[in-house]
Amino acid sequence: MNRFLPVILLVAACGKAEHHAPPAPPAPPAPATPAPAALEHATQADLAQEIGDAERLGTWREVQHRWQGQTLRWTVTRQRVLCGSADDCNVAAFPVQRPAKQGWLPLLTFAAGQYDALARACSSQDPCEVSIEGTLSALEVSPELPTKVQLSNVRLVSAPAGRAQTAQR
Repeated sequence: MNRFLPVILLVAACGKAEHHAPPAPPAPPAPATPAPAALEHATQADLAQEIGDAERLGTWREVQHRWQGQTLRWTVTRQRVLCGSADDCNVAAFPVQRPAKQGWLPLLTFAAGQYDALARACSSQDPCEVSIEGTLSALEVSPELPTKVQLSNVRLVSAPAGRAQTAQR
């Protein structure tokens, strides 16, 4: 019987119910990051100025935080070669000039039906200057990589009545 005692104790130990601590209450949700205050000056020239300042001051994250998510109204130049479809449309944010002061060409993602409205408004005009409104949904700025700008939910605000005039210097 003494030989079976360890086996009996082992079987008895395996049959005991395990006691678990009650589950911890769920963690409270992280506080939402407040949206940046609406910018008083939000033209593409204002953004270019802040990017230039970030180059000198190293304030890349601050620029990104302040601008990303903003609703912007910009006058841009649509060139057919850069904006051939609703899924692939970049525009010139500044007049074409040599040497170019800014090299970023915002990528546009349109609200429903708005690419067609742009195509109708510009028709055969190339280049075509238009006013658009959209949300700055992606802004990548850094000292190492080129600036990347994406506007989403873009709507056509106004188009030229006559032939578009693009300032060239």
